[in-house]
Amino acid sequence: MKEDISFIFAGDLLNQCTGSAYGLRDTDISFIGLYGACSTMAESLAMASLFADMRLGEYFAAVTSSHFCSAERQFRFPINYGGVRPPTAQWTATGAGCCITSVAEKPPYVKRVTIGKITDMGIKDANNMGAAMAGAAYDTINRHLFATGTSPADYDVIYTGDLGQVGSELM
Repeated sequence: MKEDISFIFAGDLLNQCTGSAYGLRDTDISFIGLYGACSTMAESLAMASLFADMRLGEYFAAVTSSHFCSAERQFRFPINYGGVRPPTAQWTATGAGCCITSVAEKPPYVKRVTIGKITDMGIKDANNMGAAMAGAAYDTINRHLFATGTSPADYDVIYTGDLGQVGSELM
């Protein structure tokens, strides 16, 4: 139930998390706005999981949303500008998602969280965000594997943000 949620961690791709704040304004639930672009869902899930682990409430919502045209306007060029998209450019999804974490001891679990660091790969092309993010993704995954004593074979799948084809090939 809505009244059971202690905190909402939410973000979107707009200035000041406008979409999240507007959508949650009538909930009367503590709201922590997050802005991590491609990492917003992972960031909100990490925060919700940490708050649950610290027992700062009972239920926590991790929420993210994005809209293709809003992201184009915010980060690239408005659609009606008519600019040609280079092959390295990213495509933002229109969608939303929410995960609820809790202090309940039943699966699924978030057992570990590894927070990424800024890794400057020296990429100057603003249309090649995948290559710009690949170094940080690589570093974070390696630090996680080392800290947990695991290997990629121990996981069904490892997801990153939107590295695109170029960034994925660099990994």
